Amino acid sequence: MSQTRHIATQVKDADLVSERRAHIVRAAARVFRAKGFHGATIRDVAIEAGLSQGSLYNYVRTKDDILYLVHKDLTEGYTREVEAAIATVHEPRKRFRAAVAAFTRAMRRRSGDIALIYQETHALGPESRRAVLAQTEQFIQFFSGLIDEARAAGMELPGAGKLAGDIVTFLPIMLALRRWRLKDSMPGEEAEAEVVQFLLRGLGVIDAV
Repeated sequence: MSQTRHIATQVKDADLVSERRAHIVRAAARVFRAKGFHGATIRDVAIEAGLSQGSLYNYVRTKDDILYLVHKDLTEGYTREVEAAIATVHEPRKRFRAAVAAFTRAMRRRSGDIALIYQETHALGPESRRAVLAQTEQFIQFFSGLIDEARAAGMELPGAGKLAGDIVTFLPIMLALRRWRLKDSMPGEEAEAEVVQFLLRGLGVIDAV
């Protein structure tokens, strides 16, 4: 994603910074899921990451930095999954269908992280929040572009209105936000399939196989 927020570090080795931050992000996500963002401390994250608090400060300075990086890691992760799913698909309707399926699958598989982000994004500082919203907007526009490509190829897509990109990138999130209900009423993969079919029927691309 191109919309990112710079986080200062005195460590000169860019590869090391990337590696350590990825490790810190994974540890922080576990801590935030268990304790909540406000209930967790920098020390909690450092302990979970197996680092001293001083060492952790070489890579991030605040909990805001960490929560932002958790969100960025999640967004980039599901974006990569969608891009990989359509990399070898060229027919526009099938390409869009594959993208919807991949995104929905990612929302189910990473439901804990998705729920965390939706619960805690309000805690971000203004700069981090702007970057997060820009990343989300970029992903919505990516899906809107897939719809435009399908239309340019002569596909009517009767259910694809102005909000289609927003709807397609929001409805699958229910697999995370409503998991408390779905876990007892419908197995995860079945719920995932139903969301995909619902979206595709509504957009008029259900026959793309």
